[in-house]
Amino acid sequence: MHPINKQVVGQDRIETSVSLEKRSVQKIQRARKLLYLNLVIYTIISIMEITVGQQTHSVALLSDGENNFTGIISALLLIVGLGFSKMPRDKFHLEGHWQYESLAVFLAGLMMLLVGVDCIWNGWLHLIMIIHGHGQPVSRNAVYFALLSGLTMLGEYIVNKVIGKKMMSSSLLAAAKDYLSDSATSFGTMFAIFVAVIFKIRWFDTVSALLLEGFIIYNGSQIISTSASKLSNGFDPVIRAKIRANMMSNERIAKVCFIDSRYSGDNMIIDAQIEVAGEMTVTESHQLCKDVKEHLQAEFPVLYCCLETIPGKQPTCTSRSSLLK
Repeated sequence: MHPINKQVVGQDRIETSVSLEKRSVQKIQRARKLLYLNLVIYTIISIMEITVGQQTHSVALLSDGENNFTGIISALLLIVGLGFSKMPRDKFHLEGHWQYESLAVFLAGLMMLLVGVDCIWNGWLHLIMIIHGHGQPVSRNAVYFALLSGLTMLGEYIVNKVIGKKMMSSSLLAAAKDYLSDSATSFGTMFAIFVAVIFKIRWFDTVSALLLEGFIIYNGSQIISTSASKLSNGFDPVIRAKIRANMMSNERIAKVCFIDSRYSGDNMIIDAQIEVAGEMTVTESHQLCKDVKEHLQAEFPVLYCCLETIPGKQPTCTSRSSLLK
């Protein structure tokens, strides 16, 4: 049984799941603690790589350090976004502020993409300098720092991925994807520097940096795509089909006319129309809606569900059904 929070804001009233709201706030608080740890690690690694990259004249290590610097910005954005998302509802946000999390994830992905583009530009300029006989050879000390960075980022990826999946937190999963790209970048940087030092191929360090930044841009665009889909009310049709099957498991429902679903942060908002027996009373219809909501909330993170019942033996459920079915 999921308790319902009936909150009145001015003349508007909306009913949401109290238990889901509490779990969401607790999830946000745990996620923020891990993001603070991410922030500290990113700061240390970034400062080390940028400093050593300048001393060893490694473009790849410098690019990796600049990429990890974006992790600092991303962690800050996610921390701030999660802080806003747990704010109580007001008259402008009747469903709550959960979308701030999706907005923070979107901005973090955008930051990854923009910094990747900037690093590619700087790497291209450095490659032109090498072609014209400028630049200095790379020191092998850069290899060790790239290896240290790669191992650290790989460990953080595993932690964020496991906890993010367990909590179903889009923020931690985005951070995990960021760490995965950073880990791959650091190991790629280590290999590039090793080849450049051992075989005296000066341009290999820079070319590898360009390729790795392309990988970062790809990951950033993936994060942007996922979060933008949520912000634009996109919803996976596979999950919508599961929601429909969940509703149809109730024998009192003759037909699900349409389901309109969207996300509010990591929580779902469902608007649906169901066809019931024509002789069903208003009281029975109301009880059916409560039962359907509770059954949905037992399987999905449904924050708010609005159900409309219509009597059976109608020529069509609604004109919207043909569009949203």
